[in-house]
Amino acid sequence: MALACGPADAVALAREAERAGFDSVWTTEFSWRSATVPMAAIATVTDRVTIGSAIAYALGRSPAVLAAEARDIDELSDGRLILGLGSAQPARIRDWLGIEPTDVTGRVAEVVEAVQALWHIGPEPVQYRGRHYRVTVGATAGAYPSRSPRLPVLLAAVNRQMVHVAGAVADGLIAHPIVDGSALSELMRPQLEAAAASAGRQQPPMVAAMLIAVVNDDEVAARRDAAAQIAFYAQHPAYAPLMRHYGFEHAAAAIRAAAADDWGAATSAVTDEMVDRLAVAGPAHLVRGRVAERLRARDCETLILHTPSMLMSDPAARASGDPGRTYREHAGRLIDAFNPHPV
Repeated sequence: MALACGPADAVALAREAERAGFDSVWTTEFSWRSATVPMAAIATVTDRVTIGSAIAYALGRSPAVLAAEARDIDELSDGRLILGLGSAQPARIRDWLGIEPTDVTGRVAEVVEAVQALWHIGPEPVQYRGRHYRVTVGATAGAYPSRSPRLPVLLAAVNRQMVHVAGAVADGLIAHPIVDGSALSELMRPQLEAAAASAGRQQPPMVAAMLIAVVNDDEVAARRDAAAQIAFYAQHPAYAPLMRHYGFEHAAAAIRAAAADDWGAATSAVTDEMVDRLAVAGPAHLVRGRVAERLRARDCETLILHTPSMLMSDPAARASGDPGRTYREHAGRLIDAFNPHPV
């Protein structure tokens, strides 16, 4: 279950998700929200679920700060942490993070390597030397030992270069919400596994897939909300190769043309075929059935259900002074749909 909301809502929803039997909860990051702070808060109020980030920005923190945050969350959660990192699009790297987006894959690879080195801070000195990052930490006798012998790190990736990095230096891949099972199996997993094999990795790479999911008895409204999230992604040229793979290039072009001036038209340009392929939306029984089909396909090790983050922009909720209300309601319905013992 992905939680694209603030820390207070994330804590409440994570509790509900754990009670409902979900195996993992995942936070995300925006220009105005941290992924790591909600993870720490969730760790203190849950006992069983794996806690992951899908994603935190790899380039927004120094490796030393990122490793320190991860060590703290690992301690709070007693070893339930998966650190999911992503690079963000070039404009966001420059505008949000204040970093020039040059050699992004090289930078992200070095962040992963440096964080893994810093995971073992303790009685022995730690040193990492890369092209972009150089870190030296002397012997730190007072450092507490990490709960996990190795920090699991996954990388969000769409293009071939980042998929290679995910296989070569990380523990696997977080697939974007508009990567369906066929794209994952046909395009990404072969690249991921080849990179891991070439790097001599001992464990097969893990794949966590994200799936846009909307539960609403009003199926038309549910599909409209799913379409808005698909449009949000499809408007970006970075995902044009995926749109071509699906045969959606004409619809994607219409979405891009409309997105700047008329968001309603951009959402309307999302076809029924796109919603059927890239999301599950409708009454609870329909969503459960479609999710069960995806799980039976076994195209990933972890399936993360993603309530559309576009719901955070609901004008009525913002006007009420509670901008998270609509998202919270939708996330709650998604959790309830899978709760075998609803309250």
